[in-house]
Amino acid sequence: MTLKSKQSAAIVIALAMFATGCATPAREPESNLLKSCIAKQAGAVEYSGVASVSRPSGTVDYATGLMSGPGSAAISQTAQFNLGSASKMFTAVSVAQLVDAKKVKLDDTITLYVDGLSPEAANVTIRHLLTHSSGYGNFFTPGNLAAVQAAKGLSDLKALIATEKPAFTPGTKFQYSNSGFLLLGLMIERVSGETYGDYLKKHIFAPARMTHSSLLPADTSKRAIGMTTMPELPSRPAGGMNGPVPGAPPPGAPNGAIASKMPPPGPLRPAAEAALMGHAAGSAYSTAEDMHRFFENLLAGKLTSISMRDQLMSPQIETSPAHGGMPARSYGFGFGVGSEGGRRWAGHNGGSLGMNVELKTFPDDQTTIIVLSNRDPPGAQMLMRKLEPAVLEGTDCETPSE
Repeated sequence: MTLKSKQSAAIVIALAMFATGCATPAREPESNLLKSCIAKQAGAVEYSGVASVSRPSGTVDYATGLMSGPGSAAISQTAQFNLGSASKMFTAVSVAQLVDAKKVKLDDTITLYVDGLSPEAANVTIRHLLTHSSGYGNFFTPGNLAAVQAAKGLSDLKALIATEKPAFTPGTKFQYSNSGFLLLGLMIERVSGETYGDYLKKHIFAPARMTHSSLLPADTSKRAIGMTTMPELPSRPAGGMNGPVPGAPPPGAPNGAIASKMPPPGPLRPAAEAALMGHAAGSAYSTAEDMHRFFENLLAGKLTSISMRDQLMSPQIETSPAHGGMPARSYGFGFGVGSEGGRRWAGHNGGSLGMNVELKTFPDDQTTIIVLSNRDPPGAQMLMRKLEPAVLEGTDCETPSE
């Protein structure tokens, strides 16, 4: 090798060594970082369920916990969960479709479509029912559990609300109402000529490609069994599908799913409330993937007109006023709506014995967060509260956010 060749070789080696020493370390893929974040936050709240985040860069799923009790299989990312009150969104979208088809109007009274109700129901409109401002209450009580378990369809539940009367002048205030959404389901059946379950299959689940969603629970090998530590007592809290809207106070506050005074926890056991047939007020069954598809198709205007989509997901009534630096909370048509740090969101949650879910989509960020649990509240609510800043703001996950 000539002197010139040796000099050239030395330069090449030196440049290679310099490049190696100064190279930026390979950054861990964003999806791995997010999954690690979810795992850390889920561990902080002792979570059992599936958490899933969909963004333009892709979807990240994380599953932890057990499909039922001790010794059962680990929860799968594809497990089916009871949605509780979150499936009220399906009822609201169904109503919106009938409005789009000019088969009903938002200000029609419910007595135009459902007979056998109390005379006072003549003042209740579809709009009142969608916004929980009808004055109707909650048919899902401990005393009615046996009737709900025996029901084969919505018509079997009608007797539970036929004599109910609005507790206040319709339209004057917000009061969360399972009975009101049951009335909407009965209206959907009357107008469409289809059972509520068949209507969802044909007009929501099929067009949105929600192949693992239904009113009936899947077999136990595919479903996360709702497990509770609440003792079987006659005085156990009611609520069932009556969960607070997303962003509402935690269970125990007004309109919450669980009473403020809870009996001490007992051994983990299957919860009957988490294995009921779904209906128009709640308890349909779905998976994280299917719920991403629901929001994706809804936002794209494939389930309703753009006009009705915007009304569903826009504030229609205030659920609680602003106080203590906290913004006012609102409800749309069957959707909780609000803003987190200036970011619009819409969705719903649900909470009862053996189930807790939080579902939020942030349209401007093209981000949807799905949190599904087969345990008592408030696990999903706590995890959602921790995930939002991490997902939307990119906060550090080393210390779980409060």
